[in-house]
Amino acid sequence: AGPFEKPPSRGGSGQDVATPLPLKDHMTQQKDVDMLIDEELALWPESGKPDLKTVFDTDKKPPVVSREVKESDSATPMKKIQQNRAKWRDSQKKNLEESWGSLNMFDRHQKGRISMDLDDDALDEYLQMPSKKATPNQPSIKEEAEEVEPITTSPGGEPDDNFVIPELPYGKELVINIKTTWGDKHYVGLTGVEVFSSTGESMTITKITAKPLDINILNEYDKDPRVVTNLVDGVNRTRDDVHMWLTPFTPKKDHFIYLTFEKPCQVALMRIWNYNKSRIHSYRGAKDVIIHLDSNVIFKGEIARACGGIEGGTEAFGDTILFTTDENILEAVSKNDDAYEGDMLDDSEPDDVPFERPSTADGGSDEDRPFTRAQGNLKKQGETSPVPPRPATSMVTEGDVIVFKGKSLQLNFTDTWGDLHYLGLTGLEILGKDGEALPVSLDMMQASPSDLHHLPGHESDDRTLDKVINGNNVTCSDENMWLIPFNEGQNHELTITFSQALMMAGLRVWNYNKSPEDTYRGAKTVHVQIDGKQVSPPDGYLIRKGPGNCYFDFAQEIVFAGQQKPPIPPTSETKMDSSVRSSVTDDGEYESVQMPCGFIYQLHLISTWGDPYYVGLNGIEIYDASHNKIELTETNIAAYPDSVNVLANIQNDVRTPDRLIDGVNSTNDGRHMWLAPILPTTLNRVYVIFDQPTAVSMIKIWNYSKTANRGAKDIALLVDDLLVYNGMLQPVRAGAKGIVPNCDTPQSYHTILFTDNKDIIRKEKHSIISNQAGEQDIQLTNDKIVVGQYSDPKKAQQGKPVNQELRPKTSVVAHKYRR
Repeated sequence: AGPFEKPPSRGGSGQDVATPLPLKDHMTQQKDVDMLIDEELALWPESGKPDLKTVFDTDKKPPVVSREVKESDSATPMKKIQQNRAKWRDSQKKNLEESWGSLNMFDRHQKGRISMDLDDDALDEYLQMPSKKATPNQPSIKEEAEEVEPITTSPGGEPDDNFVIPELPYGKELVINIKTTWGDKHYVGLTGVEVFSSTGESMTITKITAKPLDINILNEYDKDPRVVTNLVDGVNRTRDDVHMWLTPFTPKKDHFIYLTFEKPCQVALMRIWNYNKSRIHSYRGAKDVIIHLDSNVIFKGEIARACGGIEGGTEAFGDTILFTTDENILEAVSKNDDAYEGDMLDDSEPDDVPFERPSTADGGSDEDRPFTRAQGNLKKQGETSPVPPRPATSMVTEGDVIVFKGKSLQLNFTDTWGDLHYLGLTGLEILGKDGEALPVSLDMMQASPSDLHHLPGHESDDRTLDKVINGNNVTCSDENMWLIPFNEGQNHELTITFSQALMMAGLRVWNYNKSPEDTYRGAKTVHVQIDGKQVSPPDGYLIRKGPGNCYFDFAQEIVFAGQQKPPIPPTSETKMDSSVRSSVTDDGEYESVQMPCGFIYQLHLISTWGDPYYVGLNGIEIYDASHNKIELTETNIAAYPDSVNVLANIQNDVRTPDRLIDGVNSTNDGRHMWLAPILPTTLNRVYVIFDQPTAVSMIKIWNYSKTANRGAKDIALLVDDLLVYNGMLQPVRAGAKGIVPNCDTPQSYHTILFTDNKDIIRKEKHSIISNQAGEQDIQLTNDKIVVGQYSDPKKAQQGKPVNQELRPKTSVVAHKYRR
């Protein structure tokens, strides 16, 4: 309609009313509109800006309300607005074209508050907000819906930055929509849900269901106890998954939980207990969720991941959502809430749960949903299932990592790393389902052969079976090791019998480590049985050879995995015999070698760019055979010397080896770097340790940037003690001072390539460590007599020990405040 045309009447006849209003009626109507606007604006600041009380406005004073309003009605501000608008709906429904100017002003000043109003009321219709569509037949918030319909949300569940948690929402039907998990691609679950009303009472849930219902909808499951009713059984601070709910997860889909209260109420507090079976399984917990109450969104955001344990406050198990900051209401809630701790308004965040050592087993294809079981029963024989049969004692947990329940564990060592006469270990631990070491005593152990005492001349040899459980594992002293005769082709068995059946997830092994030469006596292959059932692959598990020193904790974790071998070539069987062709860059300066594969990658830092006391790096990144970055954790990285903290006068310096893999590499901030002292007769080394043979296609190295002359210069790379590369890193420069022909811009990192992939070579062309054809300066000696001098006399002192008492002090400590 044009600006002077009248809108169609909303009466039943559908005819337009063409008669203009008399001036008196127009003035009466204008007065009604102004009265309504003044009523609502009286509850808000004069600036016109929305000041609705939310759970985030803990430090703001409540809006000043007139004495008449306080006495007439004790309802919340939102309820007052609803009452005022109800009056407006009962008022005259005549043409409002003459009042359009006033409504436009109201729209400008109250737009933030109007967006939270109910749909399909008269004021919304007159304002004609284009982004807000009326939904016919929508029930009032006090009406009880017959059945909750699935609620659609925006694709992908993107969070709304403008969303504000409402105060004391009212309703009866609660719907939780889980959009994402904390990382698991196949399952999502919760431990419990609690809701408290504005009176402080815990709301009684009369009906609860879910869509998808639970994992029993899958063909492989029947009578699994992890059903949706567990969410309201009252057992929340637990790791027992019999009290949890688990359902299949489909990325980018909705996963609904429907709860019906006994009666409508104002919700004051809601607590979501996330999935808490273990630290590993906590990644099945809900992350991004949207919560509706009677079709109105009351929460949209992220739920904290559970810690996987049973210690800590409620913040360690999920999230508590407050819909009010009224102290009286929270006090009433605390009287009925067993988990109430009185610190729910604290802004501090819990510390992150330490990330555990990554699984070394092949996780399989993402398309295949891994099998999981609590205490439900598998379907009977004759029913089809895509999951292969498992041993009777097994309970699959994550991917192909299996937790076995049994009483007897038998280890059969069938091979060494080369020694034809002896086989030994330094230490051994049996891992429980949460990665903890199960208690083992000598009376539970039996070995055949047990030690060397039956050999002539070894009757008093102290390398006995008890040494593998004495706790002295990172050592080179064979007094703390176990050694037995080795006979090729025969069994060398170690049996551990527990007093009762326990859950076993894997082994932690410290191999024989007396010296670099004696490490060949270490066990290489082990076959594992639990209660007589074979759980290891046909070829057994491969045990990593000891390093022959104590420069780092050389523990290896072997998780019980399926029969499949890692698909990443080259496998351990090829031992660097794979037919990876070498390649040459376009300028002919770089030729890649065969792709190395091994357990331990060792970077030797032979020299620096001038500093004789310290050497450092900013960061390291390693890529697998498929050119994907390998995510490293603190258990994968080590150095010797460890850091500047080994010096007597330095402690709490943050430049430790874990900073090499924190992801912050192109920086001048010393808190994201590693620095170690250069000590006499000691070669500085950086270790990257894997629990299974790992092929590497590319390594990126960021040199030390805080003090450029402390950066590494000459380096060498060894894989399982075999030299595969040496070269020279360039120092970090401030950058070119101007545009100079043929001047290469300094790169932020240097690349070592072991791949013939042309795209990777082209991408990394300017960062590859190329041939450094620099002029060599030498000194000639004959029978300890110098016969030829360096052209630069300063080079005569390079490589010679320096006075350690003149070592300059250095220190970088972490900030005490949190950002």
